Amino acid sequence: MKIARYLLIPLITFSLVLSGCSKSEENGKHEHEVVKKDGYWTCTMHPQVHMDRPGSCPICGMDLIKKVADEKEDPVNEKDMANMISLSPKKQVLANVSTVVVKKENLQDQVTAYSYLDFVENNRKTISARFNGRIEKLFVDKTGDYIKNGQPLFEIYSPDLVQAQNEYLIALNNSSNSNSLLKASRKKLEIFGLTSEQIQTLEKTKEINITLTYYSPISGTVIEKKVQEGVYVNEGTAIYDVAELSNLWNIAEVYENNLSNVKVGSPVKLHLRAYPGEEFNGRVTFIYPVINSQTRTIKVRSEFSSYNGKLKPQMYGETVFINAGGQGLLVPSDAVIIAGKRAVVWVKTGDGMFEARSVQIGNRFGDKYQIISGIYEGDEIAATGGFLIDSESQLKTGMPTGHQHGGSTPVKKKSSDEMEGMKM
Repeated sequence: MKIARYLLIPLITFSLVLSGCSKSEENGKHEHEVVKKDGYWTCTMHPQVHMDRPGSCPICGMDLIKKVADEKEDPVNEKDMANMISLSPKKQVLANVSTVVVKKENLQDQVTAYSYLDFVENNRKTISARFNGRIEKLFVDKTGDYIKNGQPLFEIYSPDLVQAQNEYLIALNNSSNSNSLLKASRKKLEIFGLTSEQIQTLEKTKEINITLTYYSPISGTVIEKKVQEGVYVNEGTAIYDVAELSNLWNIAEVYENNLSNVKVGSPVKLHLRAYPGEEFNGRVTFIYPVINSQTRTIKVRSEFSSYNGKLKPQMYGETVFINAGGQGLLVPSDAVIIAGKRAVVWVKTGDGMFEARSVQIGNRFGDKYQIISGIYEGDEIAATGGFLIDSESQLKTGMPTGHQHGGSTPVKKKSSDEMEGMKM
């Protein structure tokens, strides 16, 4: 009887313990259902933390965020959370985090180069003496004067001119002379600079002129007057240097690594020191075929109107070459974090949530990068403060940026001395 009583006591105790555990499990299950229904507070860096009220993470001290769970929600994927980070509004202000919305923009690349204005070569002429003689009078006697085609320039005496007129009159009066001799003597007068009106006057008057008035064959501005009245000149002596200044060449020195952005026919803008704040428009007309081996630059020629004499030869300025390449996604250069061979952009996915995305970058346009893939139009990204977000992410994972975003860091090989030390 005593033995039966001793066996009954453990059975009763076990039954009470089992009943208490069942009630505890039911209560815990009920509480879990309440938490699941109403939501819970968790840490983005430690998603395993579940709290039933707001507060700080017991592991890292970050503010907990509320997460509303429904019955169909999948468990937290820690792998997906590895590339994400949460920043409170206060931390965003301290990290100077600002965001922009990604959108398509015109891909216009600009290359800036120093330049100077020069004469258009084929608009610059030299008026020279066509025979030996003496300058009797200068009708245009100042540098800078503008002369028109057909305007008298100077009066010259020359024995050669007197002889040429005499030969023409002899050929004209002697009917026995062949027509070819008459043409040759007339051609000689034309080469000496006589106009058709002067030759016709000679035919009518039959009087030989001792001096010849020379008329300008071109229009332009006298860049330099090279002779004075009374000087003797030989055949070929330069008398005037004349240039037409309605158009000017702009010569720029472009580095060879920027040559791909410069094309014949593309528009250019010119900024001159003489007119600060003003901009002049022209077009590229020629790219010189040889690169300067000392400066590694190449000359690029563009043509500009003189704007009624406002632009002058030998003015120094700055030329901006514009290369239009359609449209594409552009983001600020500070938004792109380059880690080795990879580039990362932090995309805002929610209130205070940022996700690291690997992107493929294209050309740089000013202070922006073209994004070929990785983000889309309409995404909101961190324009500034990306490096601080990345640093916060590294503290979360304990890995350098290259590892975190799929990069790699080289492994340093141990030296032979270090290997010997390990063996010992």
